[in-house]
Amino acid sequence: MQGLSDFKAASGLSPNAQKSSIFFCNTGRSARSCIPHLAQFREGILPVRYLGLPLLTKRLTKQDGAPLVERFLARANSWVSKSLSFARRLQLVKYSLASVEVFWSSMFLLLASVTNECERTMRRFLWGGRGLCGKSSKVNWSQVCKPFHEGGLGIKRMRSWNEALLLKEIWNLPHQRSLWAKWCNLHLIRKHNLWSLHNWGSHSWVWRHMLKLRDIARTHMVYECGRGELFSLWYDPWFHGNCIHALYGHRVIYDERMNGNEKLKEVIVNGRWSWPQTSWELIETQQRVQNIPVSSQPDCIGWHKKGGAFSTKQAWQLIRRASDIVPWWKMVWCSKRIPKHSFCLWLTIHRAHKTKDKLLNWGLISSARCVFHCGGTESMDHLFFECPYTRNIWRDALRRCNIHRNILPWVEEEEWLEAYAKGDYFPAILMRLAVGATVYHIWLERNRRCFRNRFLPGDEISKRIREDVGRKLKFTGDDYGNDNDRHHSLCINWGVL
Repeated sequence: MQGLSDFKAASGLSPNAQKSSIFFCNTGRSARSCIPHLAQFREGILPVRYLGLPLLTKRLTKQDGAPLVERFLARANSWVSKSLSFARRLQLVKYSLASVEVFWSSMFLLLASVTNECERTMRRFLWGGRGLCGKSSKVNWSQVCKPFHEGGLGIKRMRSWNEALLLKEIWNLPHQRSLWAKWCNLHLIRKHNLWSLHNWGSHSWVWRHMLKLRDIARTHMVYECGRGELFSLWYDPWFHGNCIHALYGHRVIYDERMNGNEKLKEVIVNGRWSWPQTSWELIETQQRVQNIPVSSQPDCIGWHKKGGAFSTKQAWQLIRRASDIVPWWKMVWCSKRIPKHSFCLWLTIHRAHKTKDKLLNWGLISSARCVFHCGGTESMDHLFFECPYTRNIWRDALRRCNIHRNILPWVEEEEWLEAYAKGDYFPAILMRLAVGATVYHIWLERNRRCFRNRFLPGDEISKRIREDVGRKLKFTGDDYGNDNDRHHSLCINWGVL
């Protein structure tokens, strides 16, 4: 009660007995009956939710994570998404849906069943427009959850992002920069060391799982030795990323006649290393520390490099499994892109469009004849640009770019585009916009003929491509037409001037 009185005196806030509850854990019966009577609070029963999170005495269960899954579903189903393009849904997934779990992920290591259900909701919304829609995915989810430069859509996997957020809490523990970190050092770590603390016993489920991430954190935390007043001599990983105790065991502490609580300054004399030479382990240590510099500055810890500040984004990039960089990513995801065009081009490069040849193989249709009435079989290569109808549209787009050449098969055309549309000069920017608009409008016309029985001539498709590209160039605010005669000609061709 004295604590509550001190709190009232310091803050002027008085607890409301009608709205307050008191919770017990590992408390005797006499104390449980006496304390509520003195405090005039009713006894609460765990688990309860506080600030949106469950307060637990046991491990997190699937039922405890149900509110997070329900929030994902409620937000996904709240949007009227029938009129949204794939590109707009992608923005909602990345910047709205994915942010729902950040608060939870900063506190708990979420169960795989919970993260899988949340990612299932994101996947269903992206491809079907509803959180409960069972529409099949066009591209494998593991490919979608890669950065742009690795061929994905930039969505982060919840598991790796969860670990990156928890790594920040481990980073805060030796620095004691938050109230939570100070409390953990005072009540959980106490006289021990973070790196030598066991992750079993009477610790809570949340604390044990956080301790399991220490190995990942230690790999990327760089200890820079200064005066040696902060680092533990035996247990901190200042010794080439390892701690002395982990390498040589407790025997080395006994050989130096110490108790294990010493700081690094015990073996630094006049700014130089000075280890006792009483055993072969200590002799070897003295030899190996010579390339570890000692300064007169305070000890400090950096992230990934000396003096580096912690970044959750950088931590996520370090712990995730990276893939090879794809050569076409800048062509698709350039800064001056039209989002729905880029998404359609991305699907085309991944050959994810459900063309008639695929539907025929699945037994869903009886004929795969091209909808542009050229007599060929509709496939990805046929649409882009073996079909005479689409070839003429693409030839017209190239002509507006002042390029006159033969049209190549799609794979070779893609390689040519990767080489030509490289860089930030105006013709490359224009070519990236032109190929995105062409692929988008050809696929749009294909669907219009399949599902609406409406037909547009090729000249009308070319006109719409010109309008989209010209409008985008006008809205960028850059004055391309005054650079030189070639740029002036391109601007006239695309209706910019």
